[in-house]
Parts: sequence; structure tokens; C-alpha cells
Amino acid sequence: MPDLSNFMAIGILFISFLLFVGFIFLLRDDKDDMLASSPKAAVIKTVYFYLVSLIALMMVAFSTADLVNLCLKTWVFTKADMDQYKQPSCAISVYKDPTTKETDEQYNQRIKACEDTYVNPDEARAIRNQQDTVRDLSFLVVGIPLFLYHWITVRKDQKAERDAKS
Repeated sequence: MPDLSNFMAIGILFISFLLFVGFIFLLRDDKDDMLASSPKAAVIKTVYFYLVSLIALMMVAFSTADLVNLCLKTWVFTKADMDQYKQPSCAISVYKDPTTKETDEQYNQRIKACEDTYVNPDEARAIRNQQDTVRDLSFLVVGIPLFLYHWITVRKDQKAERDAKS
């Protein structure tokens, strides 16, 4: 079964890309003030900035939580990341069917082929943890600046709007 977190990450990045492209088309009029255009465009721009801020904040929150989870499993609760069940050896999982005319040499070759593809559970766990860490760090590297830029822009425009009303 495929890892759903990777699909979620790709989905978030795809939605972020679409929102970014939409933002570029909305701001083609070279005006820096978010509320300088028509009221309809101002609402769309405001919704865009809040939505991108929310998505970026979720990227940061989920990747931070996953990194904390990984750190706890690595250094505090070391047995939490271990497999509960021992994987059977290849000699047990490769069944020799007595009804076939398989020689012992062919059977031993099948066992050797199985052992060649066997991945040590500790190595598999280390690979999985490193892949998760790379994904989470990349989400942080993208999510933090994305959130900060959009949130600061929203706050600056809110302040400009309040000053204009005063």
C-alpha cells in the first residue's frame, strides 16, 4: 500500500503551486497595495493570502510534529520504532512443494535469491527515518518563508486598512 503522507505532501505542494499561479495573475497590475484594486479583487487577494498562510502553517506544524515524533522514537522511546513481529527467514517462507520435481539445488537457489533481496529491519528503519526527515525538513524550508511572507503581508495590509479608516 502506498504511503499516504507522500500523496498528501504532493497534494499540498500542487495546491500551493496553483494558488501561487493564481496570485501572480491577480497581481499583474503592478500595484503593491492589496486593496487598491476593485473590492472583488481585494476580497480574492485577501482570501488567497489567508489560504496560503494556512497551508504553509499546516506544512510547518505537521512536519514539526513528525520530526518530534521521529526524535522521540530515536532517542527516548527506542523500542517504539521496532517491528512487533519477527520476519520469518527465507528457509521458512520459501516452501518446497513435494509434488514438483524441484531438486535440492534449485530449492537452495530459490532460498539464496530470497536472502539476496532480504533487507535488514534495522537498515529498513534507518532508510525510512532518513526519508521522513528529508521530507519534513524540506517542508520546513518551504513552509516557514511561505507562511512568514504571506502572514506579514496580510498583517501589513490590515494595518494600512485600519490607518485609512482612521
